[in-house]
Amino acid sequence: MNDHRLRQLPLSVTQEAMWVTWQLDPAKWEHIVPLALAVEGALDRDRLRLAVAALARRHPLLRARVRDTPAGLVLDWGDDLPVPVTVREVTGPREAALTAAQAPFDLARGPLARVEVLEGPDYTVLLITVHHLVLDGTSVPFLLQDLRRAYEGQELGGPDDLAPLLEHARRSREAAEGAAGERLRSFWREELEAMPAALPLPVQASRSEDGRLPCLVDDELAQQARILAKSLDISYFTVMLGALFVTLHHHTGGEDLIVSAPYHGRSDQALRGRVGFFVNVLPFRQRLRPSDSYEQVLRTLRSTIRAGLEHGALPLPAILRAARLVGPEARRHTHQVVFEYWDATLGGSGLDVHDFRLSHGTSSCRLSLLDVTDAADYRLTVMLAEGSTGSRMLWKDPAGTVGRPTVDALARDFLAVVADMAADPHRTLAEATARLSPVVRPQADPGPVPTGQHTAEPSAALAPLTGIWREVLRIEDISAEDSFFELGGHSLLATTLAKRITDHLGVELSVRDLFSHPKLGDLASVVDERLAAATAHAPAPAAEAADWADGFPATGFQESIWLAERLDPANARYHVPLFWQVLGELDPRRLGLALTRLVSRHEILRTRFVDRDGRLHHEVAEPWIPEVDLLDLSSVPEAERLPRLSAWADAAGRGFEPASGRLLAAALVTLPHGGRVLALCLHHLVIDGESVPVLLRELERCFGQAEGPAPRQYRELVLAQRTGGGRAGAAADLDHWRTHLTGAPSTLGLAAPAVPERHGNLTLPLDPDLARRLLPVRTEWGVSQFMINATALAAVLHRWSGLTDLTFGVPVAGRAAGVFDDVIGPCMNTLVLRSRCEAGSTLAELLQTVREEVIGAFEHNGAPFEEVVGQLRPARSRGRTPFVDCVLNSVGMTEWSGALGDARVVSLGHELQHEETSKFPFTVTFTETAGTVQGTLAYRGDCLTPSDAHRLATELAAVLDHFQELLPRPAAGLPDPKEL
Repeated sequence: MNDHRLRQLPLSVTQEAMWVTWQLDPAKWEHIVPLALAVEGALDRDRLRLAVAALARRHPLLRARVRDTPAGLVLDWGDDLPVPVTVREVTGPREAALTAAQAPFDLARGPLARVEVLEGPDYTVLLITVHHLVLDGTSVPFLLQDLRRAYEGQELGGPDDLAPLLEHARRSREAAEGAAGERLRSFWREELEAMPAALPLPVQASRSEDGRLPCLVDDELAQQARILAKSLDISYFTVMLGALFVTLHHHTGGEDLIVSAPYHGRSDQALRGRVGFFVNVLPFRQRLRPSDSYEQVLRTLRSTIRAGLEHGALPLPAILRAARLVGPEARRHTHQVVFEYWDATLGGSGLDVHDFRLSHGTSSCRLSLLDVTDAADYRLTVMLAEGSTGSRMLWKDPAGTVGRPTVDALARDFLAVVADMAADPHRTLAEATARLSPVVRPQADPGPVPTGQHTAEPSAALAPLTGIWREVLRIEDISAEDSFFELGGHSLLATTLAKRITDHLGVELSVRDLFSHPKLGDLASVVDERLAAATAHAPAPAAEAADWADGFPATGFQESIWLAERLDPANARYHVPLFWQVLGELDPRRLGLALTRLVSRHEILRTRFVDRDGRLHHEVAEPWIPEVDLLDLSSVPEAERLPRLSAWADAAGRGFEPASGRLLAAALVTLPHGGRVLALCLHHLVIDGESVPVLLRELERCFGQAEGPAPRQYRELVLAQRTGGGRAGAAADLDHWRTHLTGAPSTLGLAAPAVPERHGNLTLPLDPDLARRLLPVRTEWGVSQFMINATALAAVLHRWSGLTDLTFGVPVAGRAAGVFDDVIGPCMNTLVLRSRCEAGSTLAELLQTVREEVIGAFEHNGAPFEEVVGQLRPARSRGRTPFVDCVLNSVGMTEWSGALGDARVVSLGHELQHEETSKFPFTVTFTETAGTVQGTLAYRGDCLTPSDAHRLATELAAVLDHFQELLPRPAAGLPDPKEL
């Protein structure tokens, strides 16, 4: 028999277990892998059908069905079933369309794969859905690589020799049932024996819809974890799995836990690069004691993982049978959490699943894999995916039994544990968990109150406190006996709740108070007692808030803008233009109504800025109705459109009067072929870059007339900054800056042009592949992309200025995460980076110096820049800001797009950055989107000539482009770009 002509394969032990699950519930969306690929460009449907047919010939398991034969269950593709390709028009958002496309497979009929093209109103998705019986995660890049080759017209041929697949199934059965597997079964029997009572994740009282929580892992945090792994001689996977164990230990109280993890199962060299199902899932057991240090946990876990992998050929069903962990009670141990680690950059497929193209002739489209939405047979799936776009986590609660509040808390605490591990691997678990927010677990019901017991007097604080609980928890029906945590509260919301009670009721309340008195009635009694005890000593925040009824002082940032406009009106351009491409229909009337609601909801958008004795103050005015300008650029040549949009924003900005309270303008622009652009322009007094995602979310809410809690107002944020507990921290930060910047030059000493020229903006000529090429530097040196950008800029500035000691500014957000996330308004502060580079210092040494400088600056970001300057009293010159002749800006625009009704609005922020001019002598802005770094250099013509600006941009791009090879070279003496 020629093995490549096989028409059947026996199921492995694990595949048979999947078949049993399907038999019990054929409609269940379990063990199904949907590969959703976002499509940009022209996808040839006929070419796709030919490619899928070739793919099915190459991988016949895709067109198989399961048959129950006398010899056992087999995958059979003898019927030559085609893999169907369907093109469907869908309506509604992309996520809803993907959910609607979910459908189980009939394993008895086959085939086990299908391909669908979902044509939405403003998106196209290629959805390849495959049953897990014939596809595991390691196979995905190889499957997509073959699809790409087939689409290009390359010949895939028939299947490779299928004998290794037959041998894999045989070994699986022998390990589970034969004598050769006794060594494996004995190991797992001993490894999992004597499990204590299970302490599973809490069960949500009423099941919610399927839940997914995607989140990015900060590049710097990921690098810190890799550095820790290297220092301990363990794998990055071990560090992240260890952090998950510690997080679960904190949330469940368990000291003997199991977290399962997939093992690729391709120990046979003949299976490398093959498409199919070979993965096994291994239950890793970890015992954790409060006295253990992080390092001890990780080293023990390394041994556990190594031993498990050495015995990983035993299929999971056989592992559980050997350990007698079967039945519902056992699943409380073994099927709580699975940790899936997927590194798409490995495997040798040569394909980046997050960015590849299908091409044929002149037709081409770009594909990018979206979050995998498969549902594993576990209550909670934690996926860590590594790829060209960095580290991304997906927390999946497929049955909705864990609950979003718990998932949110787990995700947040996991990242905190990783950071804490990297910061101090010698910290004990007792010390570590004490640094996390407390977790309150449900207590036994004490039973009814005995009859005849006197009822306490009604609480005066109960009514207002109930209102605050409703606002924070977004639940209407709340009684005095309800517990904050049983209603879905968690540690982050606890911080928010305590802060709002303090602000609104004028009584100091801590998170510890909430954990000690979780019931609403009990907490109201605590508030009553403290209010009664404090009648003679009213808290300063409440008193000051009352004084603000008729207006309140502007922030230092706002006052500096106001003064700059008065002192230097020719150069001070403080309007913020925002542009979105509109995909779909956007009704101007509904847009105007949404903007009116937006102004009504947010005081800052109807605030008058007035001069009171030489100081700027806020005065909140009545709501007003913004008008939507209708601009027709349909006949304007393409080269003139962006300048015309910029001209509209400039005109709107010039028309802003801070005292009017109307610092927002809007336009709906018509382009050729029915294209539209939504344009907003706001004064910098009322918005900054960090507010743009909030503005868009709120506009979405107002457009859909969605009900929801009132947002926090900008005055609350300002009051918290001035009267909150952060004052001591701000004072300490101010001391830091006073010491750190003493003696630093306040200017770069750049010579101004003899004759001022026009302001300008240049695009940095950066390699599109720059971020990927710099990954080795980030890994080796433990730095972020921002630190590399800052080092390159510092090197160029040292060379240009001839200074060995210089400064430049970095804007940062001063918004308190989780408390003021719904506030629109400028919350920016400026940090000063001081770079010292002696003659002969290498670029590598400068990188290390800048790394420490950045870390130190962000650790002391509580002191307002204006106060720092006021303390140091540096020499000033008209139109210049001390220490910040140059500003380095980093913009993340991942949340700058959204949906207004049926229309999708996609940010055009980067495309329009070249129209922006600098408020400082020059500003370097880096934007990171989809793993690509882009940059611009904006400059003032009265501070820099166009030729000098062009040289600066060219040199900066060259240093970044050759950064790794320049590390051993002197930083201040880098070669001319022409020599590189």
